[in-house]
Amino acid sequence: MKTPSPACSRGAGIGLMTATLLLAGCGKSEPDPVAVVPRTPKEAATQVEQVFRDAPAPVQEAATQASEAMRRGDYEQAVVALQAARQQEAITVQQGMAIHNSMVAMEASLIRAMESGDPQAKRAYEILRRMKRDR
Repeated sequence: MKTPSPACSRGAGIGLMTATLLLAGCGKSEPDPVAVVPRTPKEAATQVEQVFRDAPAPVQEAATQASEAMRRGDYEQAVVALQAARQQEAITVQQGMAIHNSMVAMEASLIRAMESGDPQAKRAYEILRRMKRDR
């Protein structure tokens, strides 16, 4: 009887490990809503709404204000409301990540708006920079 070569055995072992990993990842778990960083403030607003849906009233109110401001394109209000939401004591790690993701999306949007000459974006960006510095 012919014995398999070491290269053939390694290939079979790698194939078996790959199949095992693929099958292990096929569970029906809920996707993590903050796993994807939103590209726009509107996407960030949706993420904030989802993550803060079951938060205590004061926390949810701050998040709602931030979300609505992001949807309206009210940069300054959105930045201030995100900061207020971040300062709440009862936020979860997931909620903190949604706030961070929103600030990242806002910053990118503000930079693009500033490059287009938007003075409101410049004011909002300065507020955001001060908040990041004062953490």
